[in-house]
Amino acid sequence: MKNILRGAASLFFAAVVAGPACAVNLDFAGGTYKSDPASVPVPVLEASRTAAPKALKKWTVMVFVNAKNNLEMAGLYNLNQMEKVGSTKDLNIVAEVGRMKGQAGDTDLDGDWTGARRYFVKKDKDENKVTSPVMQEDKVVDMGDFNRATDFVKWAKTNYPAEKYMLILWDHGSGWMDPQQAAKPQGSAKGISFDDETNNYIRTKQIGQIVKDAGGVDVLAFDACLMQMGEIAFEVKDNVKVIVGSEETVPGLGYPYSMFLGALAKQPSAGAEDLGAVTVEAFTMFYEAIKKGAQLSAIRTSRLGDLAVKTSEFAALAKEVNDADALKAARSGVIRYDMIGADSDPKMTISFYGDLHQYAGLVAANLKGTDEKAAALKAKVLELQSFIDKDLVIYNKATGKNRVGRELSESRGISVYLPPVEVRIAQEKLETIFEGKYADFEFDKATAWHDYVTFLYGVK
Repeated sequence: MKNILRGAASLFFAAVVAGPACAVNLDFAGGTYKSDPASVPVPVLEASRTAAPKALKKWTVMVFVNAKNNLEMAGLYNLNQMEKVGSTKDLNIVAEVGRMKGQAGDTDLDGDWTGARRYFVKKDKDENKVTSPVMQEDKVVDMGDFNRATDFVKWAKTNYPAEKYMLILWDHGSGWMDPQQAAKPQGSAKGISFDDETNNYIRTKQIGQIVKDAGGVDVLAFDACLMQMGEIAFEVKDNVKVIVGSEETVPGLGYPYSMFLGALAKQPSAGAEDLGAVTVEAFTMFYEAIKKGAQLSAIRTSRLGDLAVKTSEFAALAKEVNDADALKAARSGVIRYDMIGADSDPKMTISFYGDLHQYAGLVAANLKGTDEKAAALKAKVLELQSFIDKDLVIYNKATGKNRVGRELSESRGISVYLPPVEVRIAQEKLETIFEGKYADFEFDKATAWHDYVTFLYGVK
C-alpha cells in the first residue's frame, strides 16, 4: 500500500508542475489547488561576463524534530521515512533530531543516544535503522529554545544552500496559546517544540523570530497539532511565502515524509505553492488510506494583509448588527478543534479554536434582520468566505471525522480564537494562564480581533 500511495503522490505532483508557467486551477477530488501567477518568478537576463557559479540545488528541506518528550519513537520513524527518499542531486534533506531518557515513550532504538544530532539524510532501504551520516552532535541541548531552531536553519543554509527552502517544525503543538512555564504542561498542552528535559518550549512570537533571524524560508510547515491559525500566520508572514499546517490535531504518525519528499525528488523544479499543495495532498491521501481523520491546508502569506482587512470589517459589522441569537448559534455550531483532549473536554465544548470561514457563514445564516446593516453583514461574510477559498488558501483537504463525529471537511483552511461554547472559566482568568498578551500578537494588531472576542463573551 505504501508503494501505491507514493506512486500516486508522485503522479499528482507531476500533474501540478506540468505545463507552462501560468495560472492553473486543478480539481483534486475534494479540494481545488489554485496557483497564483503573480508568484511565478520572471527570469531576468543579467549582463555578466563572470564565470557561472556552481549550480545550487533546487530545494533544501530542513526538519527540526524535537523528540525530547513522548514522541521519541515517532521522531525516529519519521527520520526513517525521510531516508526512503534521501537527498538527491537537486534536493537536500537535513534534519535535527533531539531525544532524551526517562520520559514516557522512551525507546532504546537507534542506540539510545541522547542530546541532538544533525543529519544529512541519505537514501537507504532499512525502515528500522537510521543510516544517514551525523554531521553534528551535541550532548546537552535545549530543543525548546528558539535560538536552537534558528541555529539549525542557519547551519543548513550555510552547508546545504539551495534556491528554495522548506522548514518543518516537528513536535506537539497547541496553536497560539503559550502556557505559563512555571507549571509543566502535560500531554499535548504545549506551545510547540516542548522539551521535557529543560521544561522549555518555543512560543508563538518566537516562531516568527526564527524565520526572521534565519533569513526567511519559502515554505514553513508544522508537523504539529493545531498550528494553522491566523494568530500564528501573522507572526511569520513577512519571512515565509507558504504556510502548511492543520487546524485540527495531527495524528501520531505525522507527515508521510516518503510520499511528499518522493514527489519533490521527482519534480525538484516545483515552486513553493506546488510543494505546499503536494504536502497537503500526500497527508490526506495517507490518512484516508489508513482510515484516520485528518486535515491540512496550505495558505499564501502574500494575502494575509487582505485577510486582516476583511476579518476586521466582518467583526465590526457583526458587533454593529448585534444579533445575539445569530452570534450564539455560530459560536455553538462552528467546528471546534481538540485542544484539551477527550478526558477534559468530551464534547469539545470548551475548545476556544474554531474555523473562521464556517463561523462567519453561521453568523450570516442565522441572522433574522432584513435591514441594510444585516444585508451588509451578509455581503461581507460572502466576501470573506470567497476570499479565503479563492485567494488565501492554496489547497485545503480533509478526510474522515473528528472525535465528536464532525466531518473535518467543514474546516476551510484557517482557524482563530473564539470563545468556547461552555465557559468554565472567565475570559480574564483564562487569558492569564498564557504567558503573553493576546494584544501583542500581530494578528490582533491588524484586526482588533480580541475586542471582538471580548464582545462575544458578553453576548447572552
